[in-house]
Amino acid sequence: MSTNHGQAASPAPVASPASLPGFAADLAGADRCVLCGMCVPHCPTYAMQRMEGDSPRGRITLMQGLAQGRLEPDNERLRGHLQGCLGCRSCEAVCPAGVRFGELMDTSRRILREHPGGAWRTLPERLFGPWRRLALRRRPVRRMAALAARAVHRIGLRRLFPASSRLGRVLRHTGPSLVRMPRLARLADASRADVWLFTGCMDAFFTGPDSAATLELLHALGIRAGVPPGQVCCGAMDQHLGRTDAAAALQRENEVAFGGTRPILVLDSGCEAQLREYPGDAWRERVTSLTGFLAQLPVEDFRWRSDPVRVALHLPCTLRNVTRESDGIRRLFERLPGIALAALIPPQNCCGAAGTAMLTQPAMADPLGQATLSALEAAEPDVIVSPNVGCSVHLRALQQRGGTGPRIVSPARFLRERLASPGT
Repeated sequence: MSTNHGQAASPAPVASPASLPGFAADLAGADRCVLCGMCVPHCPTYAMQRMEGDSPRGRITLMQGLAQGRLEPDNERLRGHLQGCLGCRSCEAVCPAGVRFGELMDTSRRILREHPGGAWRTLPERLFGPWRRLALRRRPVRRMAALAARAVHRIGLRRLFPASSRLGRVLRHTGPSLVRMPRLARLADASRADVWLFTGCMDAFFTGPDSAATLELLHALGIRAGVPPGQVCCGAMDQHLGRTDAAAALQRENEVAFGGTRPILVLDSGCEAQLREYPGDAWRERVTSLTGFLAQLPVEDFRWRSDPVRVALHLPCTLRNVTRESDGIRRLFERLPGIALAALIPPQNCCGAAGTAMLTQPAMADPLGQATLSALEAAEPDVIVSPNVGCSVHLRALQQRGGTGPRIVSPARFLRERLASPGT
């Protein structure tokens, strides 16, 4: 792996140990990973590009050059390789040395963001940053933005923007998944809640019906769920784009909003992964997925529909590589009547959604997504169930391009549909 392009004669390190504690030390400890290479076959970007700089091993070498000042953060090839990582953490899941690649990548992107290398790179943040921060914290702002997005999609204004443009891609790709957010039922006395529900920042755009279905499902099972009004975005988007200070601020707000000891149920695997990585063992023990929570209950004792349905389970990267709950969701579905899980073509890899990558890196995201969708649909399921909103949005958009296919729904909506009607 060559790292000599774009070097200055006597560069100063771009980050000091005081500003980024532990980064250089962690990278120094990753040397054994660079010599190993077991992660390389599991990296989706390396599989497509076949370039060492797009492998975990190559990216760690570049991070080391960045931290040591041997590579400048405004080097375009360096930025391309580091920003091209999808953050799937498949490399981390198979690393025998336990290298925390996700943390290293987040810190590297923080360095790139703090050293943009040109005023034009900071312009989008100056223009849209305040609105983004408001939307991540305030549901009314998200509702207005979602209403505008649905109106644009409904009247076809997306056709005014080329499909190759960033805005054109956003409007076309998210359009098939836009839904109106229903009003959520609230407990009259929140202090009596058995669990808290984390709704996330995509509620006004895509996942509002998932939250409503969860509340209905839990109510039918005799579980009282509260929705803390002070909750905000989990911070994953900011964290993985290098805005670590903004992510930490969101974390602090959520810790206040979800005070106490009640379990915190999370519907999206990406949000769950981020919430679980907040510091503190007591906090982490409270965070669980909806399916993980239900798996601890005697679900066989509840009334479910028994008509046959064939399900293809999509297992997102965050589920496989971070929360490690792939077996749990599978076992839960196998315990319910009438459900037949379709056998999928192994191995499953990243679908390319990767947070915002499906919007910013279509050349990478679309082939990966199409491969995932083809594998899921090859099993001829009646429904595809995915516990990640980004993956669902991405796969749904690709599915619509090809015509029709099985519905793609969240576990919450699927399980709500499988509840038996009263009197049956």
